[in-house]
Amino acid sequence: MANQKNTSKDVKYIDRDFDSLKKGLIEFTKAYYPNTYNDFNEASPGMMFIELTAYVGDVLNYYIDSQFKESMIVHATEKRNIYSIAASMGYKPKLTAPSVVDIDIYQLMPSVGVGTAVTPNLNYAVKIESGMRVRSTSGGQEFIIQNKTDFAINNIFDPTAISVYDIDQNTGVPNYYLAKKTVKAISAQPKTTQIVVQEATKYFKFVIEDVDLIGIDSIVDADNNVWYEVPYLAQDTVFEQVQNTAFNDPDAATYSEETPYLLKLKRIPRRFITRVTESGIEIQFGAGVSTSPDEELLATPENIGLTLPTGKDNIDFSIDPISPIITSTYGIAPSYTTLTVTYLVGGGIKSNVPSNTISEIIAIDTTNSNLPTTSTILNTIVLNSIAINNPTAASGGAGEEPVLQVKQNALAQLASQNRAVTKEDYIVRAYAMPNKFGSVAKVYITPDEQNNITTTNTTDTVANPLAMNMYMLGYDLNKNLTTVNRAIKENLKTYLSQYRMLTDSINFRNAYVVNIGVNFDVIALGNYNANVVMLNCIESIKSFFNIDKWQISQPIYISDIFSQLLKVEGVQSATNIQITNLNNALSGYSPISYNIIEATRNGIIYPSLDPAIFEVKYPNIDIKGRIATF
Repeated sequence: MANQKNTSKDVKYIDRDFDSLKKGLIEFTKAYYPNTYNDFNEASPGMMFIELTAYVGDVLNYYIDSQFKESMIVHATEKRNIYSIAASMGYKPKLTAPSVVDIDIYQLMPSVGVGTAVTPNLNYAVKIESGMRVRSTSGGQEFIIQNKTDFAINNIFDPTAISVYDIDQNTGVPNYYLAKKTVKAISAQPKTTQIVVQEATKYFKFVIEDVDLIGIDSIVDADNNVWYEVPYLAQDTVFEQVQNTAFNDPDAATYSEETPYLLKLKRIPRRFITRVTESGIEIQFGAGVSTSPDEELLATPENIGLTLPTGKDNIDFSIDPISPIITSTYGIAPSYTTLTVTYLVGGGIKSNVPSNTISEIIAIDTTNSNLPTTSTILNTIVLNSIAINNPTAASGGAGEEPVLQVKQNALAQLASQNRAVTKEDYIVRAYAMPNKFGSVAKVYITPDEQNNITTTNTTDTVANPLAMNMYMLGYDLNKNLTTVNRAIKENLKTYLSQYRMLTDSINFRNAYVVNIGVNFDVIALGNYNANVVMLNCIESIKSFFNIDKWQISQPIYISDIFSQLLKVEGVQSATNIQITNLNNALSGYSPISYNIIEATRNGIIYPSLDPAIFEVKYPNIDIKGRIATF
């Protein structure tokens, strides 16, 4: 066999700019075509082709480098690419940021009862549906209240302040009471548009374009079917709130005053996602094109052999691991209908209106108030008495989110992944549950030890790494710590199920409350009023033991109390600080007895091994001071 000539050539792949490419091409020509071309003068025709080739290579390398740079959010500069990468990381940029403001809503309530037993008649408590629209007299900025307002609900997280409004001059008995609710509102104005859809199309999508877009509020089709927005199309459940009544849950209804709504998970075949683009907000629907809704196509013996649009007549293919339905797990696509899309516009710098300027009600829905039918005139008076005001200025309104901020927020979103992994994640998620479902005031997590294995021959234990105990406490109406009721725990269980890792197990437990009293002595400077100094010292200790600043299993540093007292003007020195345990249940204290002296080491009062929190329950009587003399 004749020897084959080696035709491979030495090609360099590291040259990227014009000069290095030109130099490499010249060397390549000299090495492999020495007898064909050897005129490398700058004015020769051959050099023209070499330089043109180097020029093309340099341009191609530039765009390759540019595209590679645009694929990394840290180095990307084009807004379209930044938005796309941010979406892949789970972050949705803000086109316009609305301002947020606290709105006081007032209503009159007639009195009921006689003599000293006169109270507000809560049967006239108004229920205002979500979507109440109000307007500012300063610039005409519109605001919308997205949550329901129920004057019948009165708890620490959703209080109703009631005061006497009108008194009968003859009897001195109140005729009307004034009820006040404080709610959040955002600077937004709803707009609607209609999209006509013909035959079903997989992943059907369209773009909403407008000025000062904030987001999508709702989508309803011609048959009044509601389409729900989800973070990604594979998510087939959303949170649904139901009123806490005996019909919905007989056990939880006992706590309906503290927990007015129950949190449920609802499966939704009709869903969509949104993406922010340079031109507006893109809405995309699922891939399902079956003529039957997903919930009718369960994997039952009657449906196993059902021929689906995919052409398969068995179940040997991928199905939703959460719900065993045998259609697409990405939701159904709309077909032969008209979609009514309601979206929000507004916000911006101009929406940061001053205080006491939001007073006009544009739209309000009170149809579900269920007022007594005994007096239509009284009902009219109550409904017409509804008024609003903003005691503080609106703030937070801004224009389109800057590109640099989108980058940083997307990186933060990628790190969180919207999942609870660490104990801090679970604590934050527990605090984040909406107040209407009941809220927890204090949360603490420890590894679970109830399943530990202990033998008779050794004291070693084998911990359960997949279980954790979540200790929690709530507030009563006086903002004192109390145990969390069953309804709140059920809602929290449902809420955390959307973020919990598959292998994590969570046990809900009540933490302990150790009520304490504080006694101290201070020496006042000679030129200060001793009584004023003492009052200021007591207020300082009240602030130090404010329950908002304390967490479960947090120790007390005596030195911090000393420092707190020494900051008070007029205090020369502080002495004899004593912390005592108050556990008289008849006086309203927690019955937990705790040995403060045994728990004190080196000026630090340590909490118990069983998760507990220190609380000054009645600061007006539990904090006592004395002016000492030399």
